[in-house]
Amino acid sequence: MHFDPVGRGERRRWLSLTSLVDVVFLLLIFFMLTTSFSQQRNITLDVPGSSSEDSTRTKSAWVGSMLVRVRSGGEIEFGRERVMLESISGKVIKLIVDAPDMRFIVRPDVGIPLQDVVLVLDQLRSGGAAQVSLIR
Repeated sequence: MHFDPVGRGERRRWLSLTSLVDVVFLLLIFFMLTTSFSQQRNITLDVPGSSSEDSTRTKSAWVGSMLVRVRSGGEIEFGRERVMLESISGKVIKLIVDAPDMRFIVRPDVGIPLQDVVLVLDQLRSGGAAQVSLIR
């Protein structure tokens, strides 16, 4: 019995990597197109607690602050004045020039979509508001 070592009598076959490279490029293109590169932004909120001590401290925090109410139907009250969403950042800039430590308190009405509140918070942040509280 005689065994030939592998490859002596046969011609050696080369493995073609062309199709493998094509598949890798297709996967690369797929993942590049489906990946989202948007940056997530954080909004820092000061949410008051529920104890009576916290509510007393919260009432004293209202001094030197601006109340921003988000009402149904897209109405926004900045202090006691009704404003458009786009004008909030300009008003914030004017207030911060006079009082850099101004606190802004956002109070949405019941049943307001969260997106409306986030839009108001974005406008406050773009105007330079550093201290923003969200209350019920």
